[in-house]
Amino acid sequence: MEKPTPTRFSVLPENEAAAVAYLKERGYPPMASEKDGDGLIVLIFKALPDDEMFGLVQALPVHLSAKVGILMGDRPPFTPRPNT
Repeated sequence: MEKPTPTRFSVLPENEAAAVAYLKERGYPPMASEKDGDGLIVLIFKALPDDEMFGLVQALPVHLSAKVGILMGDRPPFTPRPNT
């Protein structure tokens, strides 16, 4: 079993407040945020086990995302969870 790692979700600075509010309403408030080298705001979520990641991924405001794909662990973006 892999050790859970924090999840990161990037938004434009002008979308930070809306993204945080959207996530809080759904029960997934970020534990921190930071500005990356490209000027984007990266929302950081606590590490969750695989069986709880589905809820977080469903709660992410993709309409506010500054990125095209979502990366979870070492799998390519939007890869279905492997059957275990």
